[in-house]
Amino acid sequence: MESSKIKADRNDLNTAIVVGALVIAWLLFDGIRRIVELFGTAGSVTVTTRVPAQEITAAIGDGAPAIVDSATLVVADVNTISIISLVLAITLRALCLIAVAVLGVVLCRRLMRGILFDRVNTRLTFAMSIGLLAAGLIGPWFENMGLNGVFAALGGEFDDQRWLLFSDGIPLFVAAIAVGVLVIVFRRGTALQKDAEGLV
Repeated sequence: MESSKIKADRNDLNTAIVVGALVIAWLLFDGIRRIVELFGTAGSVTVTTRVPAQEITAAIGDGAPAIVDSATLVVADVNTISIISLVLAITLRALCLIAVAVLGVVLCRRLMRGILFDRVNTRLTFAMSIGLLAAGLIGPWFENMGLNGVFAALGGEFDDQRWLLFSDGIPLFVAAIAVGVLVIVFRRGTALQKDAEGLV
């Protein structure tokens, strides 16, 4: 019975490692794709962003009335700082999430070797939590800077849509909290294990 539980645990950890590797590959691909799309039109930047709600006639059948609140904009003459900010928004967010996935794989490999409660696992989970938090903050912050420049090049302002960028990071903030709880579990488990060893 015990061996079957151990085997089930190893299978679960192996699955997590495979999923982690696939996630890393997808994040790399998605980051490159976004950069390519950003510079898809020569002399301009291409961004998909929220815009003030407006009525259009959707090209469906004979046409259908619709209200849109997002659009893909192709904009020329965007200042260099804003372009760099858009690139950083993509690359830094991707790097943070890739780092979290890599740390997750490392943690799973350590668990497979029977290493459960120790300081390294605590640090790994803490770093994962910070990485998720950073991804949710850094991406929107730089994207906001970039979109300010995009809208300025069009003669408009992005102020009304700014908060929506940070709301997109809410799932990452929730995940950071969840992993943060694991940090407490590993820290307490490490302390209890040391106390138990001291009694032996």
